[in-house]
Amino acid sequence: MASLGGVDTKNLELPKVDLSGLDITSFNEKAWAIVRLKIAQALEIYGGFEVIYNEISPELRNELLGVVVPELFSMPAASKLGDSEQLPYHGIFFRKPGFPFFAVQLTNPNALSAIQEYANTIWPQGNDFFCNTVLNFTKQMQELMQIIHRMILESLGLEDNYESHIKSLLYSIRFANYYKDVSDKGNIIALPPHKDPNYISIVCQHNVEGLEVENTCDEWIETKPLTNSFTVLVGEAFKAWTNGRLHAPNHRVKLNKEITKRYAVVFSTVPSLTNDIIDAPKELIDEQHPLLFKPFKYYDYIKYRFTEGDKDEDALKAYCGV
Repeated sequence: MASLGGVDTKNLELPKVDLSGLDITSFNEKAWAIVRLKIAQALEIYGGFEVIYNEISPELRNELLGVVVPELFSMPAASKLGDSEQLPYHGIFFRKPGFPFFAVQLTNPNALSAIQEYANTIWPQGNDFFCNTVLNFTKQMQELMQIIHRMILESLGLEDNYESHIKSLLYSIRFANYYKDVSDKGNIIALPPHKDPNYISIVCQHNVEGLEVENTCDEWIETKPLTNSFTVLVGEAFKAWTNGRLHAPNHRVKLNKEITKRYAVVFSTVPSLTNDIIDAPKELIDEQHPLLFKPFKYYDYIKYRFTEGDKDEDALKAYCGV
């Protein structure tokens, strides 16, 4: 990846990268190359960046986080979607015991039939507004995600791997609800420091901030999303696949004393169920960059990560580090 020479790493703010108007078919253009370099630099030290993306309208964002998500969490059926036997993190629902956080997740949200089936478990009579809003958001997010994945692979000199790589991915969308008791007058950690295990997460906050990201200097950065921006974070799967070229940052959610409720939507890429071996390409292994992680099956790692690996300081290294 590109060097970070000249970047002010003391600036406690995630770099901002504008991808508005860029198209996946125009990657040879000068504008594409400039933005690609900014992303490469940001991911080396921060493991993330704030992406500006005007293709997702304020109206769609408001419909999703101002109407759809609050209504979803007001439904009793939403809290009964899953059971404890599901795969941690990738099941229908996700909790963190001891913390005021609850999320529900939908895999394959780019298929209307999957969204409708999901909606019918919450609204037996169906909910067209929910389905159409989620599908429209997913279509735009999928395009953004593919641009980011493409730029990362190009920065690594692996553009020829893009087609096979993108076909090996699944998409997921997670609706998250963070809350605290109104009697609690202080700041509260709603979700403790953690790393995402997936490839890439794109976090959509709405009116209420709270996401904080730890940089490689062990400093916490408060994200300051704009009305047209999203926070992009690298996960452990991409860190391992790139042989450590990408930094997977710790992040957390903090609710300040004025906030009792926060909603967010997280759009992610994960390995497919049938092609989940994480194995660094040989092009990324040399004398200067020896192999850091043995090949592993992603979903086996997930089971470890959220059971005995939950107490590891670095679960990925403990599980498959060389």
